Amino acid sequence: MTLPTALFSLLVLLPAALPAVAQTMPGMQMPARAEPKAPRPAPVPKAAPGGATTVARPASVGKRVEYDLYVADTLVNFTGKVRTAVAINGRLPGPTLRFIEGDTAVVRVHNRMKGTTSMHWHGLVLPNKEDGVPYLNTAPILPGTTHTFTFPLRQHGTYWYHAHGLEEQLGMYGSFVIQPRETKPVLREYVLLLSDWTDQKPAEVLRYLKRAGEWYAVQKGATQSYGEALAAGYFKDKVRQEWGRMPAMDVSDVFYNKFLVNGQEQAYFKDAQPGEVVRLRIINGGTSSYFHLQYAGGPLQVIAADGSDVVPFAVTKLEIATAETYDVLITVPATGAAEFRATSSDVTGYTSAYFGRGEAMHAPDLPKLDYFQLTREMNSMGRMTGMNTSGAGQMSPQPAAAGPKGQAPPKGGDMNGMNGMNMQNGTMPATPVPTPRDRPLNRQEKNGPGMGSLQDQGPGMDMGGMAGEFNYNRLRALRPTTLDSTKKWREIKLTLTGNMLRYIWSFDHKTLSVADAIPIRKGENVRMVLQNLTMMRHPLHLHGHVFRLVNAQGAYSPLKNTFDVPSMSTVTIEFDANAEQDWFFHCHTLYHMAAGMSRVIAYEGSVPNEFAKTGYKVAKAGDNARYPWADLSVHSQATFLEANISNNKHALEFEGRFNYRGNYETETHLLRYLDKRQFLAGFIGYDFRDNKTLRSAADAEGGNQRTAKNNRNFRRQAEVGVYYLLPMLVRAELRTDLTGQLRLRLERRDLPLSNNVFLDISGNTDREFSLGVRYMVSKNASLSTNYDNQYGWGAGLTFHY
Repeated sequence: MTLPTALFSLLVLLPAALPAVAQTMPGMQMPARAEPKAPRPAPVPKAAPGGATTVARPASVGKRVEYDLYVADTLVNFTGKVRTAVAINGRLPGPTLRFIEGDTAVVRVHNRMKGTTSMHWHGLVLPNKEDGVPYLNTAPILPGTTHTFTFPLRQHGTYWYHAHGLEEQLGMYGSFVIQPRETKPVLREYVLLLSDWTDQKPAEVLRYLKRAGEWYAVQKGATQSYGEALAAGYFKDKVRQEWGRMPAMDVSDVFYNKFLVNGQEQAYFKDAQPGEVVRLRIINGGTSSYFHLQYAGGPLQVIAADGSDVVPFAVTKLEIATAETYDVLITVPATGAAEFRATSSDVTGYTSAYFGRGEAMHAPDLPKLDYFQLTREMNSMGRMTGMNTSGAGQMSPQPAAAGPKGQAPPKGGDMNGMNGMNMQNGTMPATPVPTPRDRPLNRQEKNGPGMGSLQDQGPGMDMGGMAGEFNYNRLRALRPTTLDSTKKWREIKLTLTGNMLRYIWSFDHKTLSVADAIPIRKGENVRMVLQNLTMMRHPLHLHGHVFRLVNAQGAYSPLKNTFDVPSMSTVTIEFDANAEQDWFFHCHTLYHMAAGMSRVIAYEGSVPNEFAKTGYKVAKAGDNARYPWADLSVHSQATFLEANISNNKHALEFEGRFNYRGNYETETHLLRYLDKRQFLAGFIGYDFRDNKTLRSAADAEGGNQRTAKNNRNFRRQAEVGVYYLLPMLVRAELRTDLTGQLRLRLERRDLPLSNNVFLDISGNTDREFSLGVRYMVSKNASLSTNYDNQYGWGAGLTFHY
């Protein structure tokens, strides 16, 4: 056994001590560090940028440790373009805040931005008013003001802080490290804060997602067109998918320009010594990115998850969901610099950190995702489980069996009674981890049928010596985590639901704006059963609590604060209801949260705060905001305009066209969606048109079959009707005007022919027909051509907003 190997084995179970990790980012203004106002008797020495310093941890505990965080607008340049960002103490990400368990944290947040902001302490158990969710339990931090957060630290581990709003995407986040109270041997350690960056403003990202724009998929090469499906042998799978009204398979909603570690695309830690075992505190601060983690220098030894220690085990590839944290041990190579690589789950990019000095040792590349293979698997899983794939981005629900209220859960959290897919807690991830081979492994190959091979090994097995891929069943707490069986149990069952076509995310088909609070009572044991009926994964986070994630380890199920729920799977968590007042529970994909996938967990009998007295009116209003979009086609024969402004239940739609001889047609509809899947909508509207030069021609052709004052070329009529989404994503419209004249229209938009080429087709019983093709060249423009049987053929440009 070599000395590095022996040292690695000796230190597997030892937590790390307190180094200072300085983080820098190219292009940032005003480099600065947050230093404690009341430093300890043995303060941490300052470290050079990008490095770490190993020191003995101070013996004193229980101090009042103070920090000042100055939040300000700044400019960055990650892609060759200058963009607005948010800096904390002049840097992105913000500084690492370090404490010892038992300390009292005092953090003053100074808002020097133009708008309001907030700060949430992710994973920390603290008083409700310090949690930092604006208009829920903490007042927003107004421009030019300072908010002081004061809370005791009753835990240790790796955590982080971030804005609880869209500012998080702009860089408003940092790491929060709490050392354990006990004096223990020291390892050198580094904080690695992963994040994703887009050059677009986050509000614009959300608006574009709401309009179901294609450009993000085009950028990722993930359009999944009919041409590509035919060439790859997946044409029937594509048809089956759209016949079920399902949009294209998606792994990540947003195309990100860069992925960062500590604010850089690449970070170098040259002070890591050859053969040294070091601790990495890894934080996924991405807004909507999962990462696959690999290390070129050997396996990753996982020792903690979300701040809680676990029985160590080795993996060659570790997946980290959005907002999760993991602590791992690695060995620095004897020669060279080994790459730690974090690859985004959609395999569109990665960020790297190098440990050691000399020639770089690279982690293996992961192959691009085979979206058609994933689509085939999803179709097969839907048939296998009896789920009806007839949802716009979601699966029809299956009931989840569970014990009655007041009874304890089955021993070891056994969920064998669950109907539908029995893929408990991540044993069959919805997005397979790519491996360096011709294509990604499918679920059957990775896990075998049913629960998967790792779960079959039994809850008591120590898997620390097995280096392989990761799933939640490998997480085992150091001691039993079962709850007090003498307490009453309350069970909460929620389904994760959504509509990708309109980008609305919810629990039980209810967004935060219309959902009631979920009641619990202090002193209970609470079990939450979460069933994901959508085609996407969701990282869920419960504020102010640590819960046990029920997995194959039974009584030793791990403690966490954030957990992934794969597509078409069920996950169970349990916790002691030991707090008061109201807490936020939500999807930590930033844009899913903003689109409604949130709930309030309310302790019965608590004294309501100022926001509860108003029913959290401001906090709950956000997901029901109105979002506009428009397409303007300027062609050689005519100009065509479609515009829309909509919220969760309503939409105002306008369709107009005019040629250059004075002819015009407009239709305006105000509609309301009527069913929970939003396939059906009723509308009222007005049809206003006058094709002056086409009237006589239409009469001669026999196409003008209405009255002289109400036909396809001249109309001034109010109307009522319904829309319904048919298979193949065809929109059917049946309307009548006030004279009783009916019209049926069928329309399919955005049918993908290739990665950049899309087809629009429409026809109705008034003998109006149009066919259009466009080639997207950017997010805001396409080369386009179309034929309209009244206005003729033409070509030009289409502008998208």
